[in-house]
Amino acid sequence: MHPIIRAMRADDVDAVLALQAVAYADAAFAPEGAAVYLNRISLAPDLCLVAQSAAGDLLGYLVSHPWHDGRPPALHTELSALPVPATRWYLHDCAVAVSARGSGVAAALYEAAHDVAICRGLRCAALVAVGDAAGYWAQRGYRAARGTVPAQALASYGEDACYMTSVLG
Repeated sequence: MHPIIRAMRADDVDAVLALQAVAYADAAFAPEGAAVYLNRISLAPDLCLVAQSAAGDLLGYLVSHPWHDGRPPALHTELSALPVPATRWYLHDCAVAVSARGSGVAAALYEAAHDVAICRGLRCAALVAVGDAAGYWAQRGYRAARGTVPAQALASYGEDACYMTSVLG
């Protein structure tokens, strides 16, 4: 499968929310609403991507933006602005359709956004892994950064949340 990777648009958000609902059906947190995705698209359009099939079906998405070290944005939070200067590439959310899992969609989304982050001068990355995602991100070079983020900063992500960081190369 060779997905088409492109910038996420406002008219993608309904499909993104549908995919998110399936991906996080068993999560310890409520899915985020359209306003959060529209907010991230407006702040960092080049770092919010979707993967689609040749037929136009949404296969996955990755929402990310420049950020700073140490405190991930809480879920359901709209950001008023991005920090200047930003010190990290923050991966806010990434999900792949059940039908496309294991096909390289997540890797294609990640690589495309990674290249943009590097071009923006970002050399470190951070994310909050939930569920069993920490294993996937560890394979991509992310390491748990326990104790570097206050517990209340992760509270909205659920008890199994793991703040992870990586040096970009």
